[in-house]
Amino acid sequence: MTADLVLRGGRVVTVDERFTVASALAVTGDRITAVGGDDEVSALVGPRTRVVELAGRAVLPGVNDAHLHLAMFGQSRRNADLTGVDSVAALRAALRAEARRRRDGDWLVGEGWREANIAEFRAGGPGPHRAALDGATGARPTVLHHASRHSVLVNTAALRLAGVDRDTPDPVGGVIVRDADGEPTGVLLESAGILVTRHAPVPSRRERLDAIVAGMKVLNALGITSVTDPIVWPELLRDYAVLHQEGRLTVRVNALLHWDWPSPSTSVERLTTMLDHAGVATGLGDDWLRVGGVKLFADGVPSHGTAWLHQPYPGGGHGALVTAGADDEERYRALLDLVETAHRNRLQVQVHVTGDRAADAAVDAIVRAQGRDPWPGARHALIHGTLLDADTPRRLAEHRIGVITSSLMKSHSGATISAAVGADRWDRAFPAGALLAAGVPVADSSDAPVCFPDWRRGLATFVGAAPHPLAELPADLRLTREQAIRLWTAAPAYFEHAEHRKGVLGVGRLADLVVLDGDPTTLPAEELAGVVPRLTVVGGRTVYEG
Repeated sequence: MTADLVLRGGRVVTVDERFTVASALAVTGDRITAVGGDDEVSALVGPRTRVVELAGRAVLPGVNDAHLHLAMFGQSRRNADLTGVDSVAALRAALRAEARRRRDGDWLVGEGWREANIAEFRAGGPGPHRAALDGATGARPTVLHHASRHSVLVNTAALRLAGVDRDTPDPVGGVIVRDADGEPTGVLLESAGILVTRHAPVPSRRERLDAIVAGMKVLNALGITSVTDPIVWPELLRDYAVLHQEGRLTVRVNALLHWDWPSPSTSVERLTTMLDHAGVATGLGDDWLRVGGVKLFADGVPSHGTAWLHQPYPGGGHGALVTAGADDEERYRALLDLVETAHRNRLQVQVHVTGDRAADAAVDAIVRAQGRDPWPGARHALIHGTLLDADTPRRLAEHRIGVITSSLMKSHSGATISAAVGADRWDRAFPAGALLAAGVPVADSSDAPVCFPDWRRGLATFVGAAPHPLAELPADLRLTREQAIRLWTAAPAYFEHAEHRKGVLGVGRLADLVVLDGDPTTLPAEELAGVVPRLTVVGGRTVYEG
């Protein structure tokens, strides 16, 4: 037998239990068929074998982003990029430029603004307001997605089209921010955003598919071969299925179902109805597209004061759960019942939590569900785990509940979240080191499009070479190189129940890999964020070469 692809003369970092490093690897079809020395693997070279001479370069398992909104990431790149906007004047200029790119009557959509970046919106200023948009947008409905994706800023035209005014009640799990006179400011928090966004034009299927494909190309160039898309509604699941049928998937997709997006809130009745009709369970699908489970939201985000905390925010208030209920106790019971409903239907549950009190409530819910109906293979998890109580890692480990952390937010959201909760709490945010030390299953993620999915910055942050001062981790929360690499390769495969198929470079495993111009296990820490992917292979097929 000869191989289809042979890579030799480099450092093949297998990420197996011993972190074995070989020098060569062979691929036949979509599987790895040999890992070892150059002479051993070269014996599989035939007349049709493609041979890649690594010349000392490193090979890692394909990068697996454990929480990445693939369709949203692709679509977001077609909207106005507001991440660098630092003033209202710059914001208006960006919107005028976007209007020139669009047809008359098109909505204007922007991405990535945040209060900490815009001088007039910072603490002590007047704050975000539709008046900042109206002069540049006129009668065009305009929606600007906050960098957190947990709020939107809209103009007066959009509010009028949606019929949102001073008499519109706050929806369950959301807030219409109002001024001193009770008029909407244009800021819609959490589920309130849907009041406007549900009126926006919907892209055609072909436009949606093309946006996903374009997003996958960006990911492949970064060495990413698998993602968990944590918000997949029925129409999006069909889009992924169509791409799979057409052979256009170049990233493997583990889908977490969610029926109510863009609202984070759902009810037990709604979830029960959807699960009764869906007829799916964790594991349905194949190696390219599978149902991983469901995503539920417990709370919002610290930057908006909507994360549920034990101790109050510096400015007062504790936040709240976004589940249905008139008070904290009713919302808590609703979360318990939501988790149990999904668990009972044998769907892995991943729960968005950013506040420590929300995390403890989610742990309570998972523990109760497992106690009432044991399912040893569930692998339930918390998403983000931004702020955790000191005892929470022990409870997570005791009940084998995992955490999908978001290290890229340490540099991306540092100014906003540290201002919201205080520097001391921010310093201990996303405590992957403490979780691993306690024995908790952990994987890392970008949450793109919230953060650009550059896993290399995640590695740098974890090992103490953060690319931003506010991302520096305390010494006791830093990771070894091996731990950090696992969180982006082998660890996400565990949460997909796929640890025997991918995440490690071994014989019989899926041939998903990335060739890098440097070895992350030996590079100086300050160079980790700049290591360059040169070749990405998914299922034996080259999807990027540069």
